[in-house]
Amino acid sequence: MKKRPLSDSEKLFALVQKKRLKGLREGEAYIHFPLDHAGLQALGQKLEEEGQVRILSFAPLFLLSKDSLDYLCRKLIPHISHYHKKHPKEKGISLEKIKIRFDVPRRILLLALKTLVRLGEVREDGHAFALSSFEKSLSPREEKLLAKLEGMIDQGEFLSVPLRTIQAELHLSPQALQKLLDVLIDRKKIVQGEEGFLLHSRWLQEVIDKIRGLGKKELTVGDFKAVTGLSRKYAIPLLELLDQMGVTRRIGAAREVIG
Repeated sequence: MKKRPLSDSEKLFALVQKKRLKGLREGEAYIHFPLDHAGLQALGQKLEEEGQVRILSFAPLFLLSKDSLDYLCRKLIPHISHYHKKHPKEKGISLEKIKIRFDVPRRILLLALKTLVRLGEVREDGHAFALSSFEKSLSPREEKLLAKLEGMIDQGEFLSVPLRTIQAELHLSPQALQKLLDVLIDRKKIVQGEEGFLLHSRWLQEVIDKIRGLGKKELTVGDFKAVTGLSRKYAIPLLELLDQMGVTRRIGAAREVIG
């Protein structure tokens, strides 16, 4: 019995599968398809809609099979876990170090890591990646300092004290202080805003509960100042943090309360 000839989309998928973790680039596809860019892009989009490939770029077209992406994700988890065992005091492994082990295009490696982050299996910490379950190893002395640091932030509620003041009080170098802050952030004890301010998660949750408890869909800066007791200097950056967290959404001069 004669086999049914493959459709163009089936042929393209077979080529993408053959390229494995290297991905199929547009120039390589032209060798096999007498199509223009628009024709190839239409085939790629059809395969992506069917869940068979991921389009990494449209111009030029760059395709990766979903099977290859899933395979790379599965390989990354034990590799990151092994790194944690060898370097328990580091917050994670850098993209550059991962790339030494996995000889794949940077864009593909980043896609796999971001996929794992989205799935909640990996967290991105600055320029490093770590398993979500990983906690850096601390000495007994560091654990004591960590508790003291958390207490300072908790008592301050909205802490505006410069980091150098905390360093001096705890007799820590900038690097040692940042390490402890990273641990508190990883353990979800504190939140550090883009402006550098430090908040205890308990206090922040109390603020969120108060906002939602107002029963208002729209929140003004004045409302927020009244709820928190903060001056405008601190209310604005805190509102911006709540925007980033998806608690509020800016609409003109006011905020919409979400959830």
